[in-house]
Amino acid sequence: MKLTIIGAGAIGGTIGARMFRDGHDITLCDADPAHVAAIQRDGLRIEGPVEEFVARVPAITPDQLPDTIDRAIVAVKSLHSQSAAELLRHRLNPDGYVLTVQNGLTAGALVDAVGSERVLSAFVNFGADVMGPGRVMQGNVGTFRVGELGGHAITERVRELADALPYAEPTDNVLGYLWGKEAYGAMLWAGAVSDLSIAETLEAPRYRPVMIAIAKEVLAQAPVPVESFDGFVPDDLEGSLDRLAEFNRKSAKSHSGIYRDLMVRKRKTEVDEVHKDFQGPIFDRVVELIHDIEEGRRTCEAANLDELADFVAGLLTAGGRSDDMRDDSAVSGPRWADRNDPGSTR
Repeated sequence: MKLTIIGAGAIGGTIGARMFRDGHDITLCDADPAHVAAIQRDGLRIEGPVEEFVARVPAITPDQLPDTIDRAIVAVKSLHSQSAAELLRHRLNPDGYVLTVQNGLTAGALVDAVGSERVLSAFVNFGADVMGPGRVMQGNVGTFRVGELGGHAITERVRELADALPYAEPTDNVLGYLWGKEAYGAMLWAGAVSDLSIAETLEAPRYRPVMIAIAKEVLAQAPVPVESFDGFVPDDLEGSLDRLAEFNRKSAKSHSGIYRDLMVRKRKTEVDEVHKDFQGPIFDRVVELIHDIEEGRRTCEAANLDELADFVAGLLTAGGRSDDMRDDSAVSGPRWADRNDPGSTR
């Protein structure tokens, strides 16, 4: 398979290096010239407990992209979705396609640029981090699903991608996996306001009500049946906390990418893009905390999570149900409201 991967960071780099090693014709494209230069000079080094190797995969910057692209993967942060889509708007061949492996419900920008019939989506849950120019650490192996937008039956191109991508399997409900990750991701957003590890925030008795309540807040807004993965079971959130804590304890990636954006890489997170997908009093409060950290008014510490725990306890004491703590008028904007209508995607 010949693929151009736009975004050669944690996920794109891991996928690209492994596919290149497996014999596929891969080109990595990244906006960070230092990262690209390191890959061109020394290859892309995959580190960590899963496996260590170097892939001497071709790497370019966006200005070096060819005029036409047959197949592409978009693996950029969701706040850069529009920029990635514009790179493909006039380059993607009429019979080509693009797969998004991003966090959140990000297909909308690509649909607007190239049309829904040329966009596929994926759910990715293995952990990875960029450790420096030309270096990516893969912390574990997790669920990877590929599917058509709108919940269509598994097509030949989905099977083709699933066969070529590392760890991937086809699905006819990729949106169900993505909404599951939105719920799990909301727990990670809440935990990222502290300096505790993912496992610590999930299993601490003090914070369990927060994690369950924020996941329920998201699940109440899911327009499709939500899928289970890696210990997350939407109908058993209490048990999910223990299973997810164990899943994360086995990973070399102890803290979320959100935390690394805030405290290590010192850059803006994807929180505003995620906030467009769902709203509610708990997640709205998390967004406020994240903004405070991004803008230097706070730092990541357990006191923030304690404050959030008190906030949730107050909502529950006041009679708010944790599975319905949202304002319907606040979520009336466009999102993936109909699994059979890819045009309704964000």
